[in-house]
Amino acid sequence: NVILSVDHEKTSETDLFKAVTEAKALLDPLGFILTEYTSYVDTSSAPGHYVLFWEIKGKEGKHCKELDPKI
Repeated sequence: NVILSVDHEKTSETDLFKAVTEAKALLDPLGFILTEYTSYVDTSSAPGHYVLFWEIKGKEGKHCKELDPKI
């Protein structure tokens, strides 16, 4: 039951997982799948924010489009 916290906002691991699950749907039409992710809180600038790292790979047997860096 890990919690990320930026200032007074608290985000549970369950909420983070739900957000990642919904966001990974953007990868499917491009031929990619999410294999792993991690996150941390960055308070080096104001306002603080969450940083997520995704490990993705192409689906087997599918030609993958180039991944837009915005995604």
